[in-house]
Amino acid sequence: MDPTLNAVLAVSIRWIHIASVVTLIGGFIYARFVLAPALATLAAPERQALAKRTAENFRPILYTVLVAILGSGLYNYLSKASYPPHYHMWMGIKFLFVLHIFAVSILYTLPSADEAKRNRWLTGMIVSGLVIFAIAGYLRWMSLS
Repeated sequence: MDPTLNAVLAVSIRWIHIASVVTLIGGFIYARFVLAPALATLAAPERQALAKRTAENFRPILYTVLVAILGSGLYNYLSKASYPPHYHMWMGIKFLFVLHIFAVSILYTLPSADEAKRNRWLTGMIVSGLVIFAIAGYLRWMSLS
C-alpha cells in the first residue's frame, strides 16, 4: 500500500476511535453529573418520561459509537507490526473494561431500567472509561518506547 495512503488511513481510523470513545464517555459524564441531577428535580411521572425519552434518543448514537469503537479498535490492534512485552496482558485487561462498558451501556438504554440503576451504571461506566484511558495511555507509551 502507498505509504501516504497508509498514513492517512491510520490517522483517520485513530481519529474515529478517539472521537467515538470521547463521545461515549462524555455522554455518560453528562448524563451522570448534569442530566441525572436535573431529572431529580422533576416530579416522578415527568422524570420517568423524560428519562425514557433521553435513553431512547441516546440509543442510535450509542450503537453508532459502539460499532465505530469496535471496528476502529480492531483495525488499530491488527495493524501493529509488533508488540512490546506485556502488551497483550494490558490489552486484555483493557478489553475486559471495554466489555463492561459495552454491556452496561446497552442495558442503560433499555426502557425497563429504573433511575437508581441507571445512575449506578453511569458511575461504573465512567470509572471504567477513565481506567481504559489510563491503560490506553500506558499502551501507547509502551508502543513508542
